[in-house]
Amino acid sequence: MSSLDSTFAELRVKLQSIDRVSPTHIDPFFHFVHAPEETAALVDRIRRWKASLQSDGWKVRVVSLAEEMWRVIDESGRWEDWREVEADAEPAQAITAVADTLRTKQGLGQGGLAKAILDVVSDDTPDRLVLLTDAALLHPFFRVRVIEEVVHDRVRAPTVLFYPGSRAGEFGLRFLGIYPEDPNYRSNIVGGER
Repeated sequence: MSSLDSTFAELRVKLQSIDRVSPTHIDPFFHFVHAPEETAALVDRIRRWKASLQSDGWKVRVVSLAEEMWRVIDESGRWEDWREVEADAEPAQAITAVADTLRTKQGLGQGGLAKAILDVVSDDTPDRLVLLTDAALLHPFFRVRVIEEVVHDRVRAPTVLFYPGSRAGEFGLRFLGIYPEDPNYRSNIVGGER
């Protein structure tokens, strides 16, 4: 069995044991850790895994973080402005502009990417399961960790974020294997090397 398939088997067991009634349960938010070079193989498996999860009784919704990112950028109305100044701008300026657009700005009527994800994971449709894909495409504009911080204690639909990177200890992750270890993830972590 491949590491992806064994991690998926581990995930299915954990999903079957979620306590959806207790108010003291931890968020049903899972990081499915896989090596970045396994991303193409993972994408090939998503449709099959979705069918398996549906046979387990879940109403599966697959959400591309990349598509959500582009939707937030499009709704910002800044795309045309960026295209006009692109030739004269430094790459760091472009990255900062996109990152700023994706950040949640409370009180300014701009929800940002994390708010868009919160709207998805706070769906309380019975038996809803959310699969968040394409996390690697957020680099270098947005840190995945921010999503967990915003949705903490507000996740209603069990959610699986396919996390390209590596595991560092019991609660730490390294995004794409290039960022420093972040040792304080609160969510459930499945897969990855320890």
